Amino acid sequence: DASHFNSQRSHMNDIVLIGDRFLTSLFKFVGVDTVEEPNDELAAKKVHELVADEQYKIIMITENVALKLTELRNNLLATHKLYPIFVIVPGLKQTFGERENQLKQLVSQSLGIKLKFGD
Repeated sequence: DASHFNSQRSHMNDIVLIGDRFLTSLFKFVGVDTVEEPNDELAAKKVHELVADEQYKIIMITENVALKLTELRNNLLATHKLYPIFVIVPGLKQTFGERENQLKQLVSQSLGIKLKFGD
């Protein structure tokens, strides 16, 4: 029954978004926990705090913040932790170039060969 399921849930909240005022207001509107932090350095520091406190299952961050957290994300993968899961959302002032390069690298690594994507 539903009460049994709810008692089995961990103490973690589900989702938080860390971003600028525009992003946080959009996600707050639909009931997502948010942390308003327009500065990428301070946002990355906040992510470290949330990960250490094991507060959230899903942490939504912008591409610029994700770039500052590459080592943290790789360490979490290496230790086989299920949570948190990072969801990377585009910021208003960002291009998709760096994320595209990361995806190309991941595909190349997973296949074991270096791929060229029309560049």
